[in-house]
Amino acid sequence: MASLALQIPWYWRWALRIEQRFETTVEQYAATAAAIAALLLLAGLLVVGGRWARERFADDVVRTVQWAAVTAATFVFTGFLVGVWELTAEVEAAFEFIAIGPSDLIRTLVTAIVFAGAYTATLLTRRAIAYGTRREMVSKHQQEIAHHIVQLVMFVPAIAFVVTLWGIPVESLFLGAGALGVVVGFAARKTLSGALSGFVILFARPFEVGDWITVSDREGIVTEVTLYNTQIRTFDEEHVLIPNDEVTGSEVTNFTRTDSLRLTTDVGIDYDADIAAAARVATEAMEECDAVNDTPSPDVIRRRFGDSEVVLRLRYWIQPPTIQHKWNAQNAVIEAVKAAFDREGIRIPFPQRELSNRPGTAVSPAGGDAAGERASGGDGTDETASGGDGTDETASGDAAADGGDP
Repeated sequence: MASLALQIPWYWRWALRIEQRFETTVEQYAATAAAIAALLLLAGLLVVGGRWARERFADDVVRTVQWAAVTAATFVFTGFLVGVWELTAEVEAAFEFIAIGPSDLIRTLVTAIVFAGAYTATLLTRRAIAYGTRREMVSKHQQEIAHHIVQLVMFVPAIAFVVTLWGIPVESLFLGAGALGVVVGFAARKTLSGALSGFVILFARPFEVGDWITVSDREGIVTEVTLYNTQIRTFDEEHVLIPNDEVTGSEVTNFTRTDSLRLTTDVGIDYDADIAAAARVATEAMEECDAVNDTPSPDVIRRRFGDSEVVLRLRYWIQPPTIQHKWNAQNAVIEAVKAAFDREGIRIPFPQRELSNRPGTAVSPAGGDAAGERASGGDGTDETASGGDGTDETASGDAAADGGDP
């Protein structure tokens, strides 16, 4: 009998002991209720203890411990109920194709240790790189690259070791992986494209964390670059995730890469104003702004003739190129140029349209307005009502019918 007991796996011996302990239906119900209460009590303790632990340890560490405890307790709870309700035979029949022996347990333990070691190594490396970032030895962009490289270096050998440990036939694995790869490739081609684009961004470095960029009609500061997306914080405090394949397929403007940034502001002056004098006044006003660089010096370009004004383009430079510095410079330039124009009597006109009568036109017999009334356009040319052939049409009492002779 003792030899027979030794031949039974340890977990089934444990289940048999539970079956012998709870024989009646009342005892089985009582044991089930007690097990449920114990599981709920453990969950409550983990929640309360988690709040206390987060004040002393990292949040990810506490969350990992909580989930590990819940998982272990769930396994124990399930095995206990199997023993209480005498389901060992049913469970054994359902899983008879699984043969678990001491060697399997050792391999499982070694597998868990290998993956835990690889994960721990990546965490330690990430913390070491983060420490270097705080000491300004490594940039945040380089930190992301190093972290992903360490993940590959650690987990690829770990997976290869586990495959060899369990004796999985590599040939069959590759054949299955080939067929699976085709299916996954079609289903997840967008994700794979994003991952490849992420590596391109991480190594080509068109921008780094902290840069001010414009991409996909979004403008903001880069806060994080991962394998799949780029996160930017807009100037409206929106956190936007842009897929990396969209980043690599769009035009990206990086304002931070330049030492100084040129800004432009358009202003209109009246057609009667002295353009050269207005340009000189605007240049002197910009030179007095502290937010504007002295070198290169500000200048004014005669841009175009507008409907109601001559448009001047004010060009000035800022350094360093930050969004706050840009806003400060724009505000200062607009206020200074407006005040200087007011002092010199240079008028910034409102949009306007002038109406006038064409001299010498006939007046209708009814005494109404002249038929030749016209409007002058913003460019100074007269606009008259004309027929389709370019000839002027005037009001006439003897106008011919359509298609008839005049």
